[in-house]
Amino acid sequence: MNKPVSFDRTDMVRLMCAAVDAGDAEAFGSWFADTASYTFGNNPPLVGRDAVMAATAGAAGALPWVRHVIDQIAEVDDQLFCRFTIETEARDGTPLALPCVTVIWMSEDKIVDYRVHMDISPAMT
Repeated sequence: MNKPVSFDRTDMVRLMCAAVDAGDAEAFGSWFADTASYTFGNNPPLVGRDAVMAATAGAAGALPWVRHVIDQIAEVDDQLFCRFTIETEARDGTPLALPCVTVIWMSEDKIVDYRVHMDISPAMT
């Protein structure tokens, strides 16, 4: 996915979700600054675009499929507050709709801090 030359941050979130849903870790990672921090749940933060892409590729491989449903995006200064429903399925095939909130800090057109607040454990059991 190519980033538009001029974009609003809501479009950025939509493109990022589409990249993750397509399993395209490189496109997802392209929105991050070289030294960005990425934290998922209570895991230690990852630092750097390469670490973000590696983690995204690993997560995509751990789930049978994923679809982000954007419920709300609110922008306050250089922060985005995004509420999603993450659709996937458990290992036994049971459909899942997992709530997720992501807080994104921006510096111009790059993400410098990305925090995902979500319990992914139902998809892992």
